[in-house]
Formats: sequence, structure tokens, C-alpha cells
Amino acid sequence: MKNDSTRGGRKISIPPSVLFSTIAKIDDVSKAVSLDFKADGDDIYVVGATKDELGGSEYFAMLNATGNKVPKVDAKLALKTCKAINKAIEERLVSSVGVPALGGLAVAFAKATMGGRLGAEIDIAKIPAEGKLSAFELLFSESNSRFVVSVQPKNAESFESIFKGIPFAKVGKTNSSGKLHFAIDGKRICVGVEEMVKSYKATLEGV
Repeated sequence: MKNDSTRGGRKISIPPSVLFSTIAKIDDVSKAVSLDFKADGDDIYVVGATKDELGGSEYFAMLNATGNKVPKVDAKLALKTCKAINKAIEERLVSSVGVPALGGLAVAFAKATMGGRLGAEIDIAKIPAEGKLSAFELLFSESNSRFVVSVQPKNAESFESIFKGIPFAKVGKTNSSGKLHFAIDGKRICVGVEEMVKSYKATLEGV
């Protein structure tokens, strides 16, 4: 599919892509959960293991590279993980749920902070992973069947009990700083949430 949009003499073309539309029934719409962080002080979890799978990623595209280690799906574990996430949602144990896709966990964390206009502190060394991965692999790998979840501290124990046998870890907390902090190899990298929002909106600004 290719879309062209012209307005005021300016043309924006979207590269050809495959579009999948999925519709599912929600029995109780009050249980629907969005990806944005909701409150200061919530625990942040990553569910699902990150692997050395940068092949075809947005990160490699930015470097004009391709790579040959592309994401693979473990169907059995993926189904088990999705069922556990659904159970946590049904029991109202989660405040937000996001799915890392293009850009990996780095973009997923950014979207959650931008959506909630909240800050966060993330220790990437705690991200569940297969093997010893670099900071770039942990942040930008696009491995499948992963989730970024925020949970109120009072619900943390009940939430964790659902994910036995599934890779997961508490990797940080939300805060009111208005900044996304990453702890990496003894250093801290900080990006302002409003700075990210401005950059995120700039691509289609004025269209």
C-alpha cells in the first residue's frame, strides 16, 4: 500500500507497506488499557526476552545497514505470554501496556512517557535478555512477544505471580521529572519528554 498526501503544494509519500487490520471484541471496555504511563511512582516492567535481533531494524536502517539476525517467533512462548498479559489486564493489575515494535524498547519507553507526559528511570541492565547484549541491542532490538507495562506498587506482587515461567523483570519507575533517564554501564542518559514530543510531531508539522 502506498499513500500520497498533498496539501498546500507539499507532497508526503509513505513507503509501500503491508497493512494488517485486526479487530477483537472487548467484553468490558472499562478494562481497556492504553500504552501511556498513568501515574508518578508506578513500577515499570519489561515482559519477554530481548535477543540479538537487530536485522531489519529501524536502528540499522538509520545506519544504512541491514543485518542478518532478524526477529523470530517462539509461538508456544508467545501464546503463553499473551495469555498472561490478558489475565493481568482482566484482573485490573496493570496501568499501561505497550508493545515494542519499530525502534524496540527505546521507542516503547519514549512513547509511554510522551503519552503520559511523565518521566521515567530505566535501568537497562535489568531488561530480560538472551545472552550478553550491548546497550544498543537491548534498546533497539525488535524481538517479538514483548511488552512494556506499568503497575501500581500495591499490585506488583499479584502481577508478578502471573508471569512464572515467562521472562520478565522490573526495570524502573515512573516519576514526575518530565525526563526519560536510562542507566547504561554506570552512566545516565537523559532525554526531555517535551523535547521528544516536539521531535515526534515535527515530521508532519504543518501538513
